[in-house]
Amino acid sequence: MTVSRRDFMIASSSVLAATGVSRAAFAAGSGQPDVIVIGAGLSGLGTALALEEAGLRVLVLEGRERVGGRLFTLDDVPGNPEAGGNTVAPAYGRVIAAGKKHGVELYNIVARAFGHGPQELFIDGGHVPLADWPKHPRNPFPEALKALPPWAFADAMLKQHLPFKDLGRWFDPEFAQYDISVYDFLAAHGASDAAIQLAYDTNISYGTTAHDVSLLMQAGVAQWQIVNRGAGGPPFIGAFKGGNQRLPEAMARALKGDLQKGKRVVAIGARPDGAEVTCEDGTRLRAKAVVCSMPLATLRHVAIDPLPPAVQNAAIRTIRYVPITQVHIVPKKKYWESDGLNPNMWTDGIAGTVYAQRFGPDPDEVMSVTAWARGLDAQYLDLLGPEAAGRAVVAELERLRPAAKGALKVAKVRSWATDPFAAGVWSTFGPGEVKAFASEIAKPHGRLFFCGEHTALASRGMEGALESAERAAVEVQLALG
Repeated sequence: MTVSRRDFMIASSSVLAATGVSRAAFAAGSGQPDVIVIGAGLSGLGTALALEEAGLRVLVLEGRERVGGRLFTLDDVPGNPEAGGNTVAPAYGRVIAAGKKHGVELYNIVARAFGHGPQELFIDGGHVPLADWPKHPRNPFPEALKALPPWAFADAMLKQHLPFKDLGRWFDPEFAQYDISVYDFLAAHGASDAAIQLAYDTNISYGTTAHDVSLLMQAGVAQWQIVNRGAGGPPFIGAFKGGNQRLPEAMARALKGDLQKGKRVVAIGARPDGAEVTCEDGTRLRAKAVVCSMPLATLRHVAIDPLPPAVQNAAIRTIRYVPITQVHIVPKKKYWESDGLNPNMWTDGIAGTVYAQRFGPDPDEVMSVTAWARGLDAQYLDLLGPEAAGRAVVAELERLRPAAKGALKVAKVRSWATDPFAAGVWSTFGPGEVKAFASEIAKPHGRLFFCGEHTALASRGMEGALESAERAAVEVQLALG
């Protein structure tokens, strides 16, 4: 049975109240599980905990040797930077509630993250003061928008020209005619190729270029940003004390049933009355239902029998994930004090965007800096391999900031695209894919159910993961009666 993702929150409360099953009815290890959940990220853990609260026996399988999925705090790098989900925005109601429920403290990092002035702009290997940008020869924007820095241009164009205003219904078939590429949209409204490449493709948030991102999906992203900006209250950007990975770790500790790490799933058998999971080590496990939280970029390498319906199978096999590669660097000296510039940077080269990590005892102290390469730049660094990628980014930063020469030590290189359990970061609907896939991607397939941020429609990121967990838990309970 499929639950409308608009209405599942109403159904959730009634189903949980109607089960009448005590939490004490679960006895860990008492025979075959009712449900197997694949993946111990936020969506998988959220689903497992909701099902346990309904009295079901749940087994969680995690391919990695850690929990958290795409929440990953680098505890071995000074300042404990986040390799995965960085911040908790005001409208992350489920995430905030989960932190409170599981005893993980959330604190406001606005001052640490944004209290040190605007990031510096570097174009063509040189520093461009923001005051000089409007008249800079490399500024390709239309006259009315020349004052905007590169990172603000595309957003301004979208807000000014989006052809429909009800962004919350970005996935509604009514708007299917706008399931075109962001490139085609921007070009149709006067943006040159040079403007699109600089303002959208450089340090891209979704996809790899403006050609492979749907305008409808970009509208959904814009809607989520509006929701967070309109949440009210004082300025708030949150992070969990000790690192965001502490939340899924606390959720994992709250499980009553078993969580097995190092269990990479290679096959799923989906039947009308049950399901079977096969792991890489040969283990075979059966349950009344299976919930899969794997990103589609990794699920497409799992044998599903029988195959999902054609449209859903096409979504699994084709939806893209943005590649991101980070180089985490420990500065040996405060080179930003020598050149008088903010350590935070926006560049049009392989260093991407650079952020100072100020999460030590002193909120003003820079513990490390992280260079984020996205899209095509991330793919290039991945081809180099971790060591060469680290050297290349350090060389780029030393070229841009001569005061940093000899002061940068690579602590870790983290590629999400080459991670076999992620194969990228955020899912991205390409042109035509919202119309084709948005309503089909999360439908149950026999007793195989799906969750994960790629199945969320009302929210994104961490909040989207927990949104999807609520829906999947309701669908399983209804299917099992």
